[in-house]
Amino acid sequence: MTDKVIVSIKGVQHEYGEDGVTEMITTGNYYFRNGKHYILYDEMIPETGEQMSNTLKMSPERIDLIKHGSHSVHMVFEANTKNMVVYRTPYGMMEVCFNTFSVELEKTEKSIYARIEYALEINEGFISDCTIEINVRAKEH
Repeated sequence: MTDKVIVSIKGVQHEYGEDGVTEMITTGNYYFRNGKHYILYDEMIPETGEQMSNTLKMSPERIDLIKHGSHSVHMVFEANTKNMVVYRTPYGMMEVCFNTFSVELEKTEKSIYARIEYALEINEGFISDCTIEINVRAKEH
């Protein structure tokens, strides 16, 4: 895998028979250290235009998504594990739980695919079942 990559992240909230889909495609940087794949990329907040710095840290059993900026959070996804985090936004703090059902990671010479299935809770209330799909591929020169 090259150090310059294309990152595609698709999030789906499964609610009452309807799926809410969010998708983002951007460029980023990749490196491998201590048995983990790291992807660093920037994301723009549509409402404010603010750039946020994000880090994905991925291994076969765990995926961390760390966001830095006005919306800061460190999300941890481990199969059959419930992780609670405090999500900081410009409007205040929220307690968010990720009850992860499964984490899947596949790597080839030029790409990484990850899939996370989890239940989302905010302030101890169930919101929806969710899926995140992450596709990282080598950027062609």
